[in-house]
Amino acid sequence: MQDLAPLLLALGIPLTAFALLGNASPLARLLASAAGIGFALRYLAWRWSLPLPEGGLVQQGWALGFLVVESLATLSGITLLVFMSRTLDRSAEADAFSHLDLVDAPTDVLICTCNEGPEMLERTILGATRISHPDLRVWVLDDGARPWVEELCEDLGALYVKRVKGRHGRAGNVNNGLAHALKIGRRPEFMLLLDADFVPGRNILKRTLPLFHAADVGIVQTPQHFFNPDPVQANLLASTTWPDEQRFFFNVLLPCKDAWGAAFCCGTSAVFRVAALEQAGGMAVETVTEDRLTSFKLREFGWRTVFLNERLSLGLAPEGLRDYIGQRARWCLGSIQQAYTRWGFAGRGRVSVVNRIAHWDSVMAWSCGFLFRWLALAAPVLFWWFGIATFAATPVELLRYLAPCIVAGMVFMATLSGNRVGPLLTDVSQLLCSVAVLRSVAQALVKPFGHAFKVTAKGRSTDQVVIQWRVLAPFAAMALLTAGGMLVNLGPWGIGRGGAGYALNIAWSLLNLVLLCTVVMACVELPRPRREERFTLDETAMLRLADGTAMWCRLADIAVTGARIECDWPAEAGDRAELVLDAPPLVVPIEVIRCTDGVVAGRFIADAWVRRELIARLYTGDYTNDVKQVQLGRTLVAAMKRMLG
Repeated sequence: MQDLAPLLLALGIPLTAFALLGNASPLARLLASAAGIGFALRYLAWRWSLPLPEGGLVQQGWALGFLVVESLATLSGITLLVFMSRTLDRSAEADAFSHLDLVDAPTDVLICTCNEGPEMLERTILGATRISHPDLRVWVLDDGARPWVEELCEDLGALYVKRVKGRHGRAGNVNNGLAHALKIGRRPEFMLLLDADFVPGRNILKRTLPLFHAADVGIVQTPQHFFNPDPVQANLLASTTWPDEQRFFFNVLLPCKDAWGAAFCCGTSAVFRVAALEQAGGMAVETVTEDRLTSFKLREFGWRTVFLNERLSLGLAPEGLRDYIGQRARWCLGSIQQAYTRWGFAGRGRVSVVNRIAHWDSVMAWSCGFLFRWLALAAPVLFWWFGIATFAATPVELLRYLAPCIVAGMVFMATLSGNRVGPLLTDVSQLLCSVAVLRSVAQALVKPFGHAFKVTAKGRSTDQVVIQWRVLAPFAAMALLTAGGMLVNLGPWGIGRGGAGYALNIAWSLLNLVLLCTVVMACVELPRPRREERFTLDETAMLRLADGTAMWCRLADIAVTGARIECDWPAEAGDRAELVLDAPPLVVPIEVIRCTDGVVAGRFIADAWVRRELIARLYTGDYTNDVKQVQLGRTLVAAMKRMLG
């Protein structure tokens, strides 16, 4: 029982704090965070007190290297727990200052586009022109000088700025567009920045501009929500049960960073005070993550970045696994690059201690955090094939020190993230990107600058299964080495059979195999034909049949191209009717594709005006495909089914 005491405390402290005080209690959050930090420090102290496994230079070097990387990764986790000990919700602040005159201040919307197609860009421009604001201009910044983009802007009432082979990627495009906006007509006081695949909600300025009541606020960042599943959700059949990877960052972590004064710009869906950008010389161009660095540059001039955690825009998550991985590798490269600038954690710039710590933690997370994941995969392989041990500990010692550290952190994170952080799926998301991330770390250490800026591709489609062999190969190889090594050593001649390390590595290998097999399955991309995304919903509408009969129906899902309707209409394929949507009324002609058991699947046969009204209704209102309730059990079952074929 004495050996279980630390584990019971690690489980009991956060659970008791949250049960008695509530999940929203600052004191409960602080107590649970302190428990996680305390048990993590206790584990580190024990690890450094352990003697290294006996052996030659290779054995000693591996064990010491693993310990150092593990310690740095653990310290990064402790830093995360410190940041998450506080949080801040600015919605009430936005309400309190919504009456100020600055809410109606002249504002320009800048939409950056490079290689996006017309359907995607049309959505975003339509959304921008529908923003509720009395003094608004919409600029489309075309980093490709495409004639059809200019024609689309004229058709939709947006202003057009082009440049050809411009420097500094998106940052250069924004700076060029803002320079044009400042020369023409009235001067904007604020600027809303949008990527070409992000559609703003009608009230985005009504909610963000009040936060500029504080004279030192330079940027108000809002979260990025997506109307399509990311590759991990899609490939593991978890689109409706497990949230996209960015939900934890935007819904949980960034409000915590904001509470510490360490929120930063994430690019799209951010509103800037134009005077602040001008004083800083425009968007930062020194790294490939210009958005984050811009927040640090603005701090030198006394401007803060704050975060409003409200869903005020919808965008497109990377649809392909390679684009998903490439995006995160770019984020990693930008973070490492920042360390070489005056705004890094050790730079000469005017950066607060909290923000220096935040940047240091980012560098550690990208480098040591991802490296440690691979070392943890390699440890059993080295034991089985070469007899190299990682550390010398008994199961009882692991129960005393490692288990409480893991449990305290997991309970804290799972409770405060609404189960958005959990076993397996979170690890899969991280591992999928690990090889590319570590490559970026190595590149940045050898040659930090001079890398080509690559825009994340959006709007791709595929009608067949695609296996990402280059991504899959290292994980499949590691799985084979792990399974092979374990099987070879199951007999009486096995390495260390009967010793403490033997049982530990059996359990370690089994856990790694489950994780690696899941990662391999996530590399097999299921067909994702290009189509308008459907929004699942439950609302009533009216059907007007060709004979004039009207009936109420229930909309199960809807897209710009069609809908699925539950009603008592005995329809047949080819029948036509009018679907009348409410608030505000919109009449959409519909043709039946099929009707089965009272469910009508129909396609819209709308003209251009009705189609655009549908786009505005679906993408700028209250529709969303966010996972409403995280279902970890169903997610794990779906992943296992996919893994087992």
